[in-house]
Amino acid sequence: MSASTLTFKPRRLPYASQWLICMDLQREYVVPGRPRYAPKNVEVASACARVLAQARTDGWRVVHSQLHDGQSPAEPLSMFGAPIEGLRPLISEPVFFRRGLSAFANPAFASELRGARGEDVYLIGFSLSDTCVATTLAGLDEGLRISLIEDAVGAGATPALAAAGLTILKPHVRLVSSHKLERRQLEVLS
Repeated sequence: MSASTLTFKPRRLPYASQWLICMDLQREYVVPGRPRYAPKNVEVASACARVLAQARTDGWRVVHSQLHDGQSPAEPLSMFGAPIEGLRPLISEPVFFRRGLSAFANPAFASELRGARGEDVYLIGFSLSDTCVATTLAGLDEGLRISLIEDAVGAGATPALAAAGLTILKPHVRLVSSHKLERRQLEVLS
């Protein structure tokens, strides 16, 4: 049998119909002294790392949205706009830059996420009080079923605003902890 007659059928993992949106996993949030830094963000980044590793292992579709404050997308990011070590996108994971609050402000991101309709979509990253709320609400308008991984979403320097954001989102999304998500995935495997 020749190589040209062989067909490769990718193995579909149990979670291949799950998506992970990684919002602003950038150094700006974890470097003390930076405007978007908050002490709890280091813990949030650790939870993000656990969730991202699990999503990659389980074959989820992972997409990244990053704030780009430059004049043009071609302009290089500052060292603080670069991804947090350990949370860098893989070559197979698309990165969508945006200037606005919602990841859906990038038309390519919106187009990509249309493929997630009817599937589970999880969101991690920074900053709950603005970008995560805006992206989640836009995703709901697109017909997505979104869950926030609570301990993997950074509240930012203003916890009161983050609490208000959660109050707005609670009736519309599922809230789950990274540890509960890990247990749920293990139960499915057993």
